Amino acid sequence: MNNLSPARAGSSPFGLADPARPVPAQSPRIGLVDLARGLALAAMVVFHGAWDLSFLGFVQTDISADPGWRLFSHLIAGSFLLLAGLSLGLAHGRLLRPDPFRDRVVIIAGAALLVTLGTWAALSDRVVLFGILHCIALGSLLCRPLLRGPWWVPALLAVPVGLLPLASDHPALSTLQSAIAASPLHGLWRYSGLSLLPPVTVDFVPIFPWFAITLVGLSLGLRLARGAGAGRLAAVTVPSPLAPLAWAGRRSLPIYLIHQPVLIGCLMLVSYAMPGLTVGLASRAEATFRRDCVQECRSSHAQDVCNRSCNCVIEMLRQDPARFTSIVIEGRNDKGSTDGINAAVTMCFRPPASGG
Repeated sequence: MNNLSPARAGSSPFGLADPARPVPAQSPRIGLVDLARGLALAAMVVFHGAWDLSFLGFVQTDISADPGWRLFSHLIAGSFLLLAGLSLGLAHGRLLRPDPFRDRVVIIAGAALLVTLGTWAALSDRVVLFGILHCIALGSLLCRPLLRGPWWVPALLAVPVGLLPLASDHPALSTLQSAIAASPLHGLWRYSGLSLLPPVTVDFVPIFPWFAITLVGLSLGLRLARGAGAGRLAAVTVPSPLAPLAWAGRRSLPIYLIHQPVLIGCLMLVSYAMPGLTVGLASRAEATFRRDCVQECRSSHAQDVCNRSCNCVIEMLRQDPARFTSIVIEGRNDKGSTDGINAAVTMCFRPPASGG
């Protein structure tokens, strides 16, 4: 992903190689980029391990809602997106190589599809439809037209892409959202990052604003590839103690795909063997149910109404312990569970009676 074409005389003003001259098929990788990607992988494994411990009830902290852990996850996602853009710039900044570019996008898109199918099978109600890999795949396609232009153009485009979500509650965008909500485009709009109601999922990395980070990385990669910076970076040797991280960075995609099934699989075996360790499972499941309920409710109700009504739903379900366990703890969505939720929602979300 980080192959570079060496500088040659006769390039264009943008630093593009003269197509009449032979171009080496492959240049050495930049070890420091592999190392950075390996560090991001290590941080991701730490976060997912903590998330799994919370999800399975080994710890009381709700990792998905804790501000510190959420910031940590955002920094990890941002680092992967930055490195994705940087790698594109370094690999294609002097000369776009269509076949390697296409192969890279196809592989990442295929891996994203595997994530979607895997989470659909394991977590059907929180399936990942636009996570980090989806964002990188689509972002790569969006970056392609920029690979032959000036290095500063992606950085310039990153500003509106990053700031646009801040205006999502502007009256003009609110009117647009209301119109789109009633159209077939509603699903696509939710996954763009501009919708006031993001989808309920375990991983959501929308184009707005996250694509801005990829654009910044692309700008940096183009700048390095068309100057002397890439050569200097390639000449730096990764210290031996950090070589395993660089090795992992060169294999980031397969490690990304397999690490979470391995982590959660091992922890599930432990939970089955020693169920006493997962005493926090019920409280975690209830917190997740409440959070998802409030998030769905916010599309049409005020925050205080949603908090009060969702607490009411939980209390009504708690009156039937078997149904509470089935719906809230186990997350089942069969007909009996759906009927139970609908009944509680109807009761708890009805307008309060007016005073006589």
